[in-house]
Amino acid sequence: VLGRRVRDSVREARKLLRGYSWTTVCPEELSVRLGGPGALAATGAFHRVVPLSAGGVVLQATETVAGYTDEAVRGVFEALHPVLPPGVPQFDPAHPELRYFPADASRFGG
Repeated sequence: VLGRRVRDSVREARKLLRGYSWTTVCPEELSVRLGGPGALAATGAFHRVVPLSAGGVVLQATETVAGYTDEAVRGVFEALHPVLPPGVPQFDPAHPELRYFPADASRFGG
């Protein structure tokens, strides 16, 4: 968890992805910055990439939630890091189920 204020996160939602998970909805503006649905599918990080009629995409990392392993989490992070907010996420004891790759997206070079 990055500890961003909800108000800031919502205000910036068309500039930075609010987060990522097993299934992530990516708005059109961010999908375009990542190369579009075809480029996202080509990363190999997603089991399914479903274009939405409004222009965004639904990204499903693995076939099942059980398959969302640390390796899959890293793949999603690598694919989405250009549109993720800066900062290193920290463990939140209130939400131990949240999965994340512990790196600063703004400093990640692959």
